[in-house]
Amino acid sequence: MCGLPTRPFHHRGLGDPSPGDYRRCHHCRLIHLDPGVWPDRETERAYYRTHENRPDDPGYQAHLQRLIEPLLEALPPPARGLDWGCGPQPVLAALLRTRGYTMDTWDPAFAPAWPDAPDSGWDIITCTEVLEHLHNPLDTLQTLRTHLRPGGVLGVMTEWPPAADRFRRWHYRRDPTHVAFYGPDTLHWIADRLGCALALPARDIALFTRSDPP
Repeated sequence: MCGLPTRPFHHRGLGDPSPGDYRRCHHCRLIHLDPGVWPDRETERAYYRTHENRPDDPGYQAHLQRLIEPLLEALPPPARGLDWGCGPQPVLAALLRTRGYTMDTWDPAFAPAWPDAPDSGWDIITCTEVLEHLHNPLDTLQTLRTHLRPGGVLGVMTEWPPAADRFRRWHYRRDPTHVAFYGPDTLHWIADRLGCALALPARDIALFTRSDPP
């Protein structure tokens, strides 16, 4: 992500469901799948349709509450937000509306029409289980920052990678659309680059608060 050389991190081995090997940057600490086997947009869209993130699933709702609760504390309603990468069923946006937020949605595959942005930027932008899919994450995050108002919060949910000796058995990397993994070190690096304050209120949860200038 930072453009510096990366080093081999994990070899897939025989019988490994991953489509390729992994590398790691020792500067920004990002772990990424070999770019030669990254999926194209149509492959991603087809795989996304196999996900079962239903709005009536109590387990999935409870999963999203892990981001909702720290968002409520960091920037309570009324506020206007954007669920960026909402998927085919924007469950998070619906849950935030019940909490008093006004929510817009966008997704490159399922809701590509860009909503009318507030003149000053959105108060919150949510990005749940999206970062691991991004092929140009820093460019995307810098764009999201520009759409936040000063003092606004970007709420991110993405699973942090385990220690190297448990990476082989980690379920999250077996999704063929997951091409990059972000732990706390990488999230701190991103915050420095974006000019944001970073809070890590729980594992797999990051809140970036826009500070000006970047």
